[in-house]
Amino acid sequence: MTTPRDILDQHANAIIEKLIERALAGDLGAIRLCAERIIPRTKQDSGIHFNLPEGRIDSGENMLQMANNITQAVAKGEMTVDEAEKFTGFLKRQRWQIDEAERKKQDEERKRERGW
Repeated sequence: MTTPRDILDQHANAIIEKLIERALAGDLGAIRLCAERIIPRTKQDSGIHFNLPEGRIDSGENMLQMANNITQAVAKGEMTVDEAEKFTGFLKRQRWQIDEAERKKQDEERKRERGW
Protein backbone atom coordinates (compact mmCIF):
# COMPACT_ATOMS: atom_id res chain seq x y z
CA MET A 1 0.00 0.00 0.00
CA THR A 2 1.32 3.43 -0.94
CA THR A 3 1.23 5.93 1.90
CA PRO A 4 1.12 9.73 1.59
CA ARG A 5 4.67 9.75 2.96
CA ASP A 6 5.80 7.43 0.13
CA ILE A 7 4.23 9.72 -2.47
CA LEU A 8 5.85 12.78 -0.90
CA ASP A 9 9.23 11.04 -0.73
CA GLN A 10 9.03 10.34 -4.47
CA HIS A 11 8.68 14.06 -5.19
CA ALA A 12 10.75 15.50 -2.33
CA ASN A 13 13.65 16.70 -4.48
CA ALA A 14 11.36 18.45 -6.96
CA ILE A 15 9.40 20.10 -4.15
CA ILE A 16 12.58 21.30 -2.42
CA GLU A 17 13.98 22.65 -5.69
CA LYS A 18 10.70 24.54 -6.34
CA LEU A 19 10.70 25.90 -2.79
CA ILE A 20 14.27 27.18 -3.18
CA GLU A 21 13.45 28.63 -6.60
CA ARG A 22 10.49 30.56 -5.12
CA ALA A 23 12.56 31.73 -2.15
CA LEU A 24 15.27 33.03 -4.50
CA ALA A 25 12.56 34.82 -6.48
CA GLY A 26 11.56 36.71 -3.32
CA ASP A 27 8.53 34.73 -2.11
CA LEU A 28 8.50 35.65 1.59
CA GLY A 29 6.60 32.53 2.60
CA ALA A 30 9.15 30.32 0.85
CA ILE A 31 12.02 32.32 2.38
CA ARG A 32 10.53 31.91 5.86
CA LEU A 33 10.00 28.16 5.36
CA CYS A 34 13.58 27.70 4.14
CA ALA A 35 14.97 29.78 7.00
CA GLU A 36 12.94 27.86 9.59
CA ARG A 37 14.31 24.57 8.28
CA ILE A 38 17.89 25.80 8.12
CA ILE A 39 17.76 27.67 11.44
CA PRO A 40 14.96 26.14 13.52
CA ARG A 41 13.25 28.30 16.10
CA THR A 42 14.47 27.73 19.59
CA LYS A 43 12.72 28.70 22.74
CA GLN A 44 15.01 30.76 24.89
CA ASP A 45 15.21 29.35 28.39
CA SER A 46 14.74 32.57 30.27
CA GLY A 47 14.76 30.82 33.59
CA ILE A 48 12.10 30.71 36.23
CA HIS A 49 11.57 33.70 38.47
CA PHE A 50 10.73 32.42 41.91
CA ASN A 51 11.11 33.86 45.39
CA LEU A 52 12.90 31.47 47.72
CA PRO A 53 12.18 31.40 51.44
CA GLU A 54 14.73 32.79 53.88
CA GLY A 55 17.31 30.43 55.32
CA ARG A 56 18.71 27.16 54.07
CA ILE A 57 17.22 25.82 50.89
CA ASP A 58 17.51 22.25 52.17
CA SER A 59 15.62 22.68 55.44
CA GLY A 60 12.48 20.55 55.66
CA GLU A 61 10.29 23.56 56.36
CA ASN A 62 11.66 25.49 53.38
CA MET A 63 11.33 22.48 51.07
CA LEU A 64 7.67 22.15 52.06
CA GLN A 65 7.13 25.88 51.55
CA MET A 66 8.71 25.78 48.08
CA ALA A 67 6.63 22.73 47.09
CA ASN A 68 3.51 24.57 48.20
CA ASN A 69 4.55 27.75 46.34
CA ILE A 70 5.26 25.78 43.16
CA THR A 71 1.86 24.06 43.34
CA GLN A 72 0.13 27.40 43.85
CA ALA A 73 2.04 28.96 40.94
CA VAL A 74 0.90 26.13 38.64
CA ALA A 75 -2.68 26.44 39.88
CA LYS A 76 -2.67 30.20 39.20
CA GLY A 77 -1.17 29.75 35.73
CA GLU A 78 2.02 31.57 36.71
CA MET A 79 4.13 28.49 35.94
CA THR A 80 3.54 25.61 33.56
CA VAL A 81 3.59 22.02 34.76
CA ASP A 82 6.78 21.49 32.72
CA GLU A 83 8.43 24.48 34.38
CA ALA A 84 7.32 23.25 37.81
CA GLU A 85 8.73 19.78 37.16
CA LYS A 86 11.98 21.26 35.85
CA PHE A 87 12.31 23.58 38.85
CA THR A 88 11.42 20.81 41.32
CA GLY A 89 14.09 18.60 39.75
CA PHE A 90 16.59 21.44 40.06
CA LEU A 91 15.73 21.86 43.75
CA LYS A 92 16.08 18.12 44.37
CA ARG A 93 19.53 18.13 42.76
CA GLN A 94 20.56 21.16 44.81
CA ARG A 95 19.42 19.48 48.01
CA TRP A 96 21.27 16.28 47.08
CA GLN A 97 24.47 18.27 46.41
CA ILE A 98 24.16 20.05 49.74
CA ASP A 99 23.63 16.72 51.53
CA GLU A 100 26.65 15.21 49.76
CA ALA A 101 28.85 18.18 50.64
CA GLU A 102 27.78 17.99 54.29
CA ARG A 103 28.49 14.23 54.44
CA LYS A 104 31.96 14.78 52.99
CA LYS A 105 32.60 17.60 55.44
CA GLN A 106 31.53 15.39 58.36
CA ASP A 107 33.74 12.54 57.11
CA GLU A 108 36.72 14.91 56.88
CA GLU A 109 36.05 16.20 60.40
CA ARG A 110 35.91 12.62 61.79
CA LYS A 111 39.16 11.76 60.03
CA ARG A 112 40.87 14.84 61.50
CA GLU A 113 39.55 13.99 64.97
CA ARG A 114 40.95 10.46 64.66
CA GLY A 115 44.23 11.69 63.21
CA TRP A 116 43.81 9.98 59.83
